Amino acid sequence: MPQLMVMDPVAQLAAELGVFQPAAERPRSIEGLRVGLYWNRKPGGNWALERVGKMITDRFAGAEAEFFDARRPIPEEVVADIRARCDVVVGATAD
Repeated sequence: MPQLMVMDPVAQLAAELGVFQPAAERPRSIEGLRVGLYWNRKPGGNWALERVGKMITDRFAGAEAEFFDARRPIPEEVVADIRARCDVVVGATAD
């Protein structure tokens, strides 16, 4: 009898990453902070992040939003760039 094996590389990658704990220290406010907006290039995620960025800059005085995009797994140089340039990050995936 024929067999079909279905493989999902994203699920496999997520399993390899393990479980992450939230950041130990979180800012009480994002006023005056630089917020990174990370998009994994799946359709629709960019629109959601653009909206989030606008809402953040409208609501929090002095906050800035900067957009980053890269497919998963995120290259180390992109992670390093985000860390160097941003105080907090909002990430989105979509389809």
